[in-house]
Amino acid sequence: MNRPHAWPSWIVRALAVPCLIALAGPLAAAAEPVGIWKLVVLGVGEDDFAIVDLHRQDGKPRGVLVDGRKGMFDKAKVEDVDLEDGKVEFTLDGPVGALTFAGDLVKDGPQAGRLLGTIRFRDNVFPARLEKTLEERIGPQKPGLIGRDYFEARNQKDPKARVAAYRKMIETFGDSPVAYVPYSEILANAGDAGMSAAEVDALLAAWRKNAAPYGPAWLREIDVRALEALAPQKPFALAALKIGQGLEKALPDDAATETRQSIARRVAEAARNAGDDAVAADAETRAAKLEAKLDEEYHQKVPPFKPTPYDGPKAADAGRPVVVELFTGAQCPPCVAADVAFDGLLKTYKPADFIALQYHLHIPGPDPLTNPDSEARKDYYGDDVRGTPSVFFNGRVHGGGGGPMALSEAKYQEYRDVADPILEEKKQVDVTVAAERSGDKITITATAALPSASKEGATKTGKASTAKLRLALTEESIRYVGGNRLRFHHHVVRALPGGAQGTALVDGRGKVEVTVDLAELRKSLEGYVAERAEQRPFFGVVPDVALENLSVVAFVQDDLDKSILGAASAVTKPGDR
Repeated sequence: MNRPHAWPSWIVRALAVPCLIALAGPLAAAAEPVGIWKLVVLGVGEDDFAIVDLHRQDGKPRGVLVDGRKGMFDKAKVEDVDLEDGKVEFTLDGPVGALTFAGDLVKDGPQAGRLLGTIRFRDNVFPARLEKTLEERIGPQKPGLIGRDYFEARNQKDPKARVAAYRKMIETFGDSPVAYVPYSEILANAGDAGMSAAEVDALLAAWRKNAAPYGPAWLREIDVRALEALAPQKPFALAALKIGQGLEKALPDDAATETRQSIARRVAEAARNAGDDAVAADAETRAAKLEAKLDEEYHQKVPPFKPTPYDGPKAADAGRPVVVELFTGAQCPPCVAADVAFDGLLKTYKPADFIALQYHLHIPGPDPLTNPDSEARKDYYGDDVRGTPSVFFNGRVHGGGGGPMALSEAKYQEYRDVADPILEEKKQVDVTVAAERSGDKITITATAALPSASKEGATKTGKASTAKLRLALTEESIRYVGGNRLRFHHHVVRALPGGAQGTALVDGRGKVEVTVDLAELRKSLEGYVAERAEQRPFFGVVPDVALENLSVVAFVQDDLDKSILGAASAVTKPGDR
């Protein structure tokens, strides 16, 4: 579970790779890279990921796991081993996903006897190395190497001072590829710091020299990062365009669609900033086609399991719906399993039985789908929202924690084990809601009434005065690719019409009538996002505030124990305008 902390986008990706200090030094090189090797990943430090035994059996390359990072690769299988003279490639297939290493043996110099290359893990590429070891267990996890220096540099208000601090980091790290962090940050701040095109070229040359020992895959990755940093800056648009066009020409045939789309989009941006509209238009067309292909591929793969439709309650007097509230973040890797399980629930239940509310938060990094009302809802639950993901079923926290995509089916089943019994319970309150849309105005009318028996008991205990009728305006689907790589987010709460505090039921009854001006709401949300972007840039392309495919949820919640007693929802269709 991620706890509140505003990490930058590159940290979100890098922290999927914990950072440790490698302990073993280089041993003598062999003609063929067989033996016991320690895999050290150079994300934001040096992290021991696994110890593997690479050998030949019956003339075929084989691999056996000796030890792996607990909770990640301690139960992994070593597969697809390829041993050539001076080259190694293998995959660790574990419960958190597959990690593939590919590297080349260094024959001389301070790295002699090691294999330098890259790992690909969760669609991210990081430099890594294999080094001979006599150890049978990897060491305990240690903090990353760059955190304090990075944040001290980033917090410098003057861009020139910030760049100077990043340059000092490069000096500190020397030849370590971990220096990709300050290199990319310097390029991102180049314009504000007044750097010249010649200075940028010199920095790029130094960065490529730093990256070269780790092979063409890492060189390609640092060019991608350089393109991302320079494309938005007009003074360096031509340099960015040259990098981007070179990347497109050099992409291998099996390059991922996401990689192709990202590069095409940046090429278009660089070309626009360089004044080459023809090249920009061509790149934009390519990017749009690739984006559509990514959407299609995503819908085919997510969720990676088949949700089982709910057969309906068995109890004759059942009638209580389930309201599931998911607090999540688009920069949150552990939220993936929870988000995908949430999507699976949407395919499992009928809308009258299952009402979904997804609140985005700036945890662990800035999220453009967050808004003041989603933050107010987090505050309402207080310490029960300990981070992201946090999940509430009818106001009660359940199913804590998350994980990667591979754990989404288990999380889905865990959620069903909570939801199914609730649907067998008796209805506790009658809730109705209607939403009529005309142009940019939505008129909402919601009512709630406790049954007479419940009303009498509530009056005696004072419960009626603490049961409140609340509203939520949700957007059915928003496409935004954040740091955790999920492309679509469903039933995202855009506002709490009438206020987060709700309207108290009087004598067991309540009614709310409110009109939402979507133009005003759109302006408010865009202003909030713009203000947050000045504090910390968002990851990727921030989506437009479309406010399409909207629904209104009305629910009654008792502030004494936070239990949700009943709920209903109404869809506002685009045709209602």
